[in-house]
Parts: sequence; structure tokens; C-alpha cells
Amino acid sequence: MGEKYWIQDFETGLDRLRVHFVIEHGHVEAIIVIQYEAYIDGRWRAIVRFDEAHEFFHRDIMLPSGEQTKTAELVEDKGVALTQAIEDIKRYWRSYRKTYEDKYYGKAK
Repeated sequence: MGEKYWIQDFETGLDRLRVHFVIEHGHVEAIIVIQYEAYIDGRWRAIVRFDEAHEFFHRDIMLPSGEQTKTAELVEDKGVALTQAIEDIKRYWRSYRKTYEDKYYGKAK
């Protein structure tokens, strides 16, 4: 059994993807975290996170207040779930960041 972990910086230098999972015999056994983080107002902030905490795979969308919106994600294969979560963040990180910043700076209701 082995753990895989990496951080991938996006082209802005102010956004990154954090990935951590466990693999055994070529198969994903556990997803520790897949997280989009943005550097806002002098610190790294978790914006969107996929993980298996609470005994089910889900997405947390963070709010500046510290609250989270949790959505269960259907998982039949953890390898597919890992890939889909990474693709989701790579595809939508700009939108996730804008939504968070709008709330952080008081532009959204």
C-alpha cells in the first residue's frame, strides 16, 4: 500500500490543487483529499474539497464564514471518483474562486 500526494500550482501562482490518496495493487483504496486552494488576502484558503471523511465521498464548498456546503457524490469506483474530482477542480476553479471572493468581499448575497 502506498500514499500518493502532490500539490499542483495553477498558472496564476495564487491557486493550487492538493491531491492525497492511497493506492494498493494499482487501485485507489482511499481518497484522503482533493482540494482547491486559493491565496486570498495574505493566506491560502480551502475553497472546494472532495474527500471520504464522514464515511462517504462528498464535495465541500467552503464559505468565508467557515461554514461548508456538503454534497454527497456517487462513487462506484474510487479511481474514477478521484479523476472526476481532479477534473472538476481544474475545469471550475475560476468559478469557485469568484464565488468565494464575491462572498468574502461582500459582493454577493
